[in-house]
Amino acid sequence: MSSRIRTFLAELKRRNVYRVAVVYVIVGFAVIEGGQLIFDALEFPRIAWQFVVVLTILGFPIALVLAWALELTPEGIRATPPAAAPDGAAAGAEAPAGARAAEPDKPVPLRGPKDDRPCVVVLPFANLSGDPENEFFSDGVTEDIMARLAGIRGLRVISRTTAMTYKGSQRNLPQIAEELGVQAVVEGTVRRSADRVRVTAQLIAAERDEHLWADTYDRVLEDVFAVQSDVAENIARALHAELTPGDRERLHRKPTENLEAYDLCLKGMRVGESMDTEALRQSERYFRGAVALDPGYARAYAGLAWTPGLNGILGNVAPAELFPQMKAAAQEAIKLDPGLGQAHTALALVAFWHDWDWARAERELEMALELNPDDSWALGYGGWTFVMRERFDEAETLLNEAVRLDPLSPLKNVWLAQLQTYTGAPQEGVSIMERVLRSDPQVFVARYQRGICHLTAGNLGEAASDFDEAIASFGRVILAVALRGVVHAFSGETERARQILEELRSRATEEYVDPYYLFTLRLGIDGFDAAFPYLEQMLEVRSFLVGFLRVVPRYQEYRSDPRFLNALRTIWPDDF
Repeated sequence: MSSRIRTFLAELKRRNVYRVAVVYVIVGFAVIEGGQLIFDALEFPRIAWQFVVVLTILGFPIALVLAWALELTPEGIRATPPAAAPDGAAAGAEAPAGARAAEPDKPVPLRGPKDDRPCVVVLPFANLSGDPENEFFSDGVTEDIMARLAGIRGLRVISRTTAMTYKGSQRNLPQIAEELGVQAVVEGTVRRSADRVRVTAQLIAAERDEHLWADTYDRVLEDVFAVQSDVAENIARALHAELTPGDRERLHRKPTENLEAYDLCLKGMRVGESMDTEALRQSERYFRGAVALDPGYARAYAGLAWTPGLNGILGNVAPAELFPQMKAAAQEAIKLDPGLGQAHTALALVAFWHDWDWARAERELEMALELNPDDSWALGYGGWTFVMRERFDEAETLLNEAVRLDPLSPLKNVWLAQLQTYTGAPQEGVSIMERVLRSDPQVFVARYQRGICHLTAGNLGEAASDFDEAIASFGRVILAVALRGVVHAFSGETERARQILEELRSRATEEYVDPYYLFTLRLGIDGFDAAFPYLEQMLEVRSFLVGFLRVVPRYQEYRSDPRFLNALRTIWPDDF
């Protein structure tokens, strides 16, 4: 679906045209049916009833036009104002691409004329259990309340990755609210003891530092889901957010009847936050344990779909092993819960990473965003999909929105830095990554992406330093080792680059090494003809990393080679 069509449909929704159309059809049908009965009873001539039918039909387009042009407000009827331009659109007309990126020293505030819904952040609830093993449980309560609030369309909720970075923070609430651009803050405590749980929660108006709502719940452990639902509903009411019947149904939906499965799912989510191969494998084991205990646990299946995908980003898993598992888990999650947006996002990843079905990927992402318009992961992956199709304006809109909702997420900032790099502003990408590394110097993906930005900008010394630090901190991860070899090749250190190429070839006999790394390294050492067999391997195994062939600046010169162009046509048949 084109962006113009999506914009038009969104405008119809904003102006309540859909709602007016449905109401008019229902009322019109009632008038016609009721009128016929009344006119027959009063023995009016048949032409009188036919006149009512004609007027009702003619009134339909008039009602739609009035719905488009006018709106009913507390002050009376007035003309519907035009939609506000997306954030950054006005500035984007005058500023270069890099100038539209986030400032390097602070998160992008979630503000703008296009959305006046209350914005709230749920800070990590403190674990008062006295047992560090229950830390995952208090985090899980926080995340579930956050997820339930995020399902309410009348609210905007800061995403969990950013919210969880404030765990143990000494900043005061007004300062946190200012950093994130929110109007309200939720905080609380959790105490778990044997088969009971005690949860306190309070909602605070950030600017005034004033309590809007607070309550304490002392329940049996199996009632924890009802507590989370009640907390979320009370917060929504205190913020005057409209709750639709669908919102209420989602608020009170119980994810599982098995508390042990719930615990395993929480552990899987927490461990899986690390972009580390072994941690992601442990996360997968937790999710498998959860579905073994409760085969109907949709959220655990969604976790099983996501975890391999995150491992795939590192290029550590063969696509033939990775994607069938992702697809099966996501489909099972959707079968169990069609409203689970994360599962639709996972199917989108399979569609564009492995199947190269870009239209289906876009449809799945649209479905995920229809279910939850503020899903920062769906926005982020949607933006990344557009980057890989050189639809950079659309990518920038989605990625900026993802970072506004989750300003401290390393991976979403990596994607934003990649966008800057591929649109000619690699130094802006460096600035974005430096912001992430100041927040947490141990973020591997930020360190290697800063190195890539330096490499693209021609800063070979800085790139070498970043890859060396990544290897020193995280071991000889294939990605960092391969990129260090590329720097050697670009620096004229051919023999050292060739040593790394041989290391990767040797490792490929015992573990999966994506042929993309061998292709890019051999390209730097010996040129395209020597590297071409690895390009063929990438297509054969459906490498997770093929998308970079289209957007990495150093590959642009090879588009004149029919072999390279045929590869692009294989991956993007509708674009070349």
